[in-house]
Amino acid sequence: MSMTKKYKLLLGLIAIVITTAIFSCNKDFDRKLTDKDGTDTTKVRYGSRKILYLVVDGARGQSVATANIPNITALLPHSVYSWVSLNEPEATQNASNWASMLTGVKKAKHLVNDDNLTNNNLQNYPVIFKRIKESRPQTKIVAHTSSTVFKTLTTSADISTLVSSDDQVKAAVINDLNTDTASVILGHFTDVDKAGTQYGYDNSFPNYKSAIEKFDTGVGEIMAALKKRPNYINEDWLVIIASSDGGAFTLPPNTDDQTIFSKPANNAFIIYYSASYNKRILVKPFTGNRYLGKTVKMTGTEIRAEVASEDAGVYNIDDTTKMTIELKVKKNKEQISYPSILGKRNEWSSGHPSVGWVIYLEDRYWYFEWRGTKDGDYRQCRGADIVQGRWENLSVKLEQRGNQRFIRTYTNGKFNNELEITGSGSLANLNALKLGYLNGQGHGEPDYYVTDIRFFKLAVPDGVIEQYSCETSIDQSHPSYNFLVGYWPATDGNGDRMIDLSSQARDFKLQGPYVWENFNDLICPPSTSSLALLVPQTTDIPAQMVNWLKIANNQQWALDGRVWLDQ
Repeated sequence: MSMTKKYKLLLGLIAIVITTAIFSCNKDFDRKLTDKDGTDTTKVRYGSRKILYLVVDGARGQSVATANIPNITALLPHSVYSWVSLNEPEATQNASNWASMLTGVKKAKHLVNDDNLTNNNLQNYPVIFKRIKESRPQTKIVAHTSSTVFKTLTTSADISTLVSSDDQVKAAVINDLNTDTASVILGHFTDVDKAGTQYGYDNSFPNYKSAIEKFDTGVGEIMAALKKRPNYINEDWLVIIASSDGGAFTLPPNTDDQTIFSKPANNAFIIYYSASYNKRILVKPFTGNRYLGKTVKMTGTEIRAEVASEDAGVYNIDDTTKMTIELKVKKNKEQISYPSILGKRNEWSSGHPSVGWVIYLEDRYWYFEWRGTKDGDYRQCRGADIVQGRWENLSVKLEQRGNQRFIRTYTNGKFNNELEITGSGSLANLNALKLGYLNGQGHGEPDYYVTDIRFFKLAVPDGVIEQYSCETSIDQSHPSYNFLVGYWPATDGNGDRMIDLSSQARDFKLQGPYVWENFNDLICPPSTSSLALLVPQTTDIPAQMVNWLKIANNQQWALDGRVWLDQ
């Protein structure tokens, strides 16, 4: 066979292989396509996306969740929802909450502070209807309310009606659903809030619970009208049901975690329903470690505790000492005038006459104060504000950097302030270590609990202070454990002493008519701003609306809310 024939034969074989491979790939590709039903429901419904938005005032989320609400409950299997949603804590007026729910920004931006709407900033942060109309001029928007203020906020809707009752609001919403014209329908309901104002915002008040259940009945009628629409099967509805706020109610002590979730006025609820959604419930997030035990309330001038002067020398601070003191305090008043917490000095009096040191409360914050042998007057380094009724971890450290020495304060592990102490000389004295009231004149009396007291003869590193600030006990796993010269949990629960569990074994001896009291609290709860990000907020709703309508969220709008999805 000639070389030419061999070459042509080889090319033919290659062509056959390539052709076979192509057909094989095409067959596989065809097979993969036929595995699908060929219908892109998002595209089919793109032009038919619509929103039904029901706002109900005063419906506290926890109360709605425990009421008899069969119609709302029927929506939950296809909803993203939360019974612990939040309105804006700083927005205490109805008008402020409504503005947040309608603009998608917080009060600091929209500046709606009261029903008069004076000096507002709605020109720069308008109701979301305006944003929708700018992007989709053909979108018809209607709103119905019995509140003149709410109506004023919704004037950018194509139709904004003022009626006289919730029943008429419901009727107007149902009529809109029956006439098949509007793409965004808003109904605002006020009867639940009226019942709460008159009777109380909790299901223990029958009239309030009845108002919630009547609203649920209305939701059922509205949803029935929605699903009877002739073209409903080809429409894609997002149903939003949300309370603008909760209402005042005193929670049982064992349910109060001292966070935003224990403020009934801020306890809203939000439900985002779509037939295409999977169920997603957003529950209350972690709010802090549980701290429980039995301790003594330090109050007045008689209830206090001391380590006797002959045993207290180890707690002296001289001009070479490095030390860290930590303790947990729960104060019972918002503002307190100068009561001592822990100190070692002869007296705690106006003018601060004696050499030594003391940790004390002032106004809403706390101080470490001292006077050394070389000081002509007292000196003090301020800590941070501490919250009434909540355990706070206070730390003070004396550290040396080069030839300089500094006092540093920390609250819940976070650095507050520092002040140089190099020139103060020694703070040492022959006095007892005193917990609670420290004798003297011109200062307020204690009214607080103090526990978990630790005294290290070491400048504990900042990172360690922060890492262990929310721990309620200490053991050998703590990096600075071997430097402890005093560790009093102060949760003994009985007897006349707070036992020192350090190697020094120098107990605090209780004095006065003390009583051991049980406590069971959360410690180190996250900040309100951090917690609020973990659950839906009423400010989120406009962002959710434009997202559903597939309108780009323009950065210039500066919306504060986020979008919640079902996964």
